Amino acid sequence: MASKHDYLERCESLAVLGGTFDPVHIGHLALAEEVLQQFRPQRLLFIPSANPPHKQGRPKTHSEHRFKMVLAATCENPAFDCSRLELERPGESYTIDTIKQLRKICPAGAKIYFITGADAMLDILSWKNAEELLTLCSFITVRRPGAASQKLETHVAALRENFKAEIYLMDMPLYSISGTEIREKLARGESVRGMMPIAAETYARQHGLYQTVQPDLGPEHFEWAKARLKQQLSPRRFKHTLGTCQEAEALARHYGGDVLKARWAALLHDATKEYSAEKKLTLCRKWGITLDPVLEANIDITHCMLSEESARRDFFVEDSEILQAIRYHTTGWRELSLLDRIIMLADYIEPHREDYPGLEQMRELAYKDMDAALVVGIKATIEEEDLIHPWSYDALRLLAGEGRG
Repeated sequence: MASKHDYLERCESLAVLGGTFDPVHIGHLALAEEVLQQFRPQRLLFIPSANPPHKQGRPKTHSEHRFKMVLAATCENPAFDCSRLELERPGESYTIDTIKQLRKICPAGAKIYFITGADAMLDILSWKNAEELLTLCSFITVRRPGAASQKLETHVAALRENFKAEIYLMDMPLYSISGTEIREKLARGESVRGMMPIAAETYARQHGLYQTVQPDLGPEHFEWAKARLKQQLSPRRFKHTLGTCQEAEALARHYGGDVLKARWAALLHDATKEYSAEKKLTLCRKWGITLDPVLEANIDITHCMLSEESARRDFFVEDSEILQAIRYHTTGWRELSLLDRIIMLADYIEPHREDYPGLEQMRELAYKDMDAALVVGIKATIEEEDLIHPWSYDALRLLAGEGRG
């Protein structure tokens, strides 16, 4: 059985990026990528610190959450790894202890780089066992463009001469991103796209890590989602969305359904409708959505499944009934719930729909016999479309067979 450090036991060159990562952001990933390009280490190891001595007394997100955010952000890069070394070690997290531990795990003579910022390097002699540390690994020190560098260069030259330290200076563009700014934005429910890896953001939001109030299905969350959706949809599609919300609420009240859930499912049912075919296909592969022959041939149908995922990932909706109603709002399926039927019919007959075969009849039946109205809609779709998903035939059999004799 392989050890938990198996990937390090065979690693001949390693670059280490430590930090609190509260949270991890794109500046961290950009720095890691630049180190890979310039120094070509076999692996780049992110090490979230458990108890950094220079940040004692400051509130921190639980180390397990910080580790999992980094893991989510880095796991798709084959050269990146994320380690629990400092999380599993008791006491304060000192770099000297981490490097010694890595020296025991990696092969003898392995090249180990430790990545620091310019300020940290200027202060390095105050670190625990600094003189020994300078002999145990090489250092990559990041120098920001425009920053005063003479002091740093003089300091590094002295360390090289006095301690035989191997220190490399690396120029790196300035990313004006701070963990504080990201935490404040997340607390206010604002977007942090472009600041934080999407996978880490999703994890943070799903676990409410920086939010003062957990997301729910209340009015404030709904208005936030509606405003965000308005930005990403065309005016025509957004008008259809609002019409579907209006119709879904009315149908839910009429048939005794959950009005709140109907409102949410209707709002998000077409969230990804206007994505390009290439983007839909790419997201299906990335999010593990299986494409059967019909979906392969008509990729637009996947907007149902993609909108379900977007509702979860981008709008933080976890209710399984809402998600299911979004998933099947176009095709239907063999086990249509009341909410599924409400959203499907609302999508068919919302007040802004232009006339198409069966629309008038569906509107006449909608508040008398919802199932009969849906039968009309599905049959009209089958007659109009060349490719019909088998789920639609399942839904038709279900609806036509209930209460019709």
